[in-house]
Amino acid sequence: MKVLQVNKYFFIKGGADRVFFDTIGMLKDRGCSVITLSTEHPDNCPADESNYFIKSPEIRDLSFIHKIGAIRRFISNPEAARAIEAVIVKEKPDVAHLHNIFNGISLSILPVLKKYHVPVVLMLHDARLICPSSLFNLRGTLCANCRKSFFLNCALHKCYQNSRLYSLMCAMEMFHKDFCFNYDQYISRYIFVSRAYRNFHCARHSFFKNKSDILYNSTAIQERQGENIRGDYFLFCGRVTEEKGIKTLVRAFQGKKAHLKVAGTGPLTASLKEEAGTNVEFLGFLSGTALADAIRGASFIVVPSEWEENNPLSVIEAYSYGKPVIGSRIGGIPEIIDEGHTGYTFTAFDREDLSRVIDEASCISDEAYAEMSVAAASFARQNFDRLAYCDKLIDIYRKAMQYENI
Repeated sequence: MKVLQVNKYFFIKGGADRVFFDTIGMLKDRGCSVITLSTEHPDNCPADESNYFIKSPEIRDLSFIHKIGAIRRFISNPEAARAIEAVIVKEKPDVAHLHNIFNGISLSILPVLKKYHVPVVLMLHDARLICPSSLFNLRGTLCANCRKSFFLNCALHKCYQNSRLYSLMCAMEMFHKDFCFNYDQYISRYIFVSRAYRNFHCARHSFFKNKSDILYNSTAIQERQGENIRGDYFLFCGRVTEEKGIKTLVRAFQGKKAHLKVAGTGPLTASLKEEAGTNVEFLGFLSGTALADAIRGASFIVVPSEWEENNPLSVIEAYSYGKPVIGSRIGGIPEIIDEGHTGYTFTAFDREDLSRVIDEASCISDEAYAEMSVAAASFARQNFDRLAYCDKLIDIYRKAMQYENI
């Protein structure tokens, strides 16, 4: 099987990009032929097909005048359509798997894939098909639907990066998707990575229901020596941004004996360092061995998200190391935390409830912790194993190819 993998970035910027690269590796290991298409970027990894990559500079890096000129490309990029046509003509893929295509590649590639009868599988890493900013978050309040206002609320409230211009562009793109461009006619199969996100989308459009599969993200299950080590600190891994709930987390640790380590960087880092007590340590950005060591040395991984998180890799990776998780009850997080067995949940945005759970986790016995560690590792093997993931993914590709041939 020859698979065309499409993603905006050809370097790891976020969770969707990691899934993109992991999928390429897994498919190659299973003997599939993989072709890639992305945008040009100075941070890109080497790629055999880079001569096809699309010139689509980050809009945030452009001058104001050039930002205005890029609005059309933001919504529909004709260069992306030409690039994917060249790839299809040369490589003749059996199926196309699309990841993050918005704000750079755009939906303009879909009619081209349809023209050449290439079945399309779209993986929904976020909510960009139903929310202009993808966060469902309005100034700390969950916001589920601005469709009735033709998405102008996004611009009015500056939902995307607190920028009026970017938010207006997102609103225009969303209006185009929902009212002008019938993207569903070009897509053979949707992949959701959580039941919660599938339910959100099905509530908006009924066509998601009969053309979708749920496939949790996967991870490499770590070799364990059976020690179920209980570290002496709690760990947060991720972007230090408002929607990740890091502000609530740091405040929940005020006055506690428990220790928190923060692995990540972001716009809130400086202000949180000033606010945090001596029991909070900021490690900066970690990756590879340094990140693995930080996870191994922790007791619990904390995922305090304050937006409709989809299927966070931080939970999945924590389990692969046998680390239980404390997560907010929001989005897809609760469906992968077995309360009291693989971790604990708390009410999103609620500092006091999070503080209570931290105290509860700190006080469990070493024997109870060891049982949670074993349960977390077992949950990872049952739900996130790479071999099982790849089998399910290939089955979805086959369903898409059958749909295209109907």
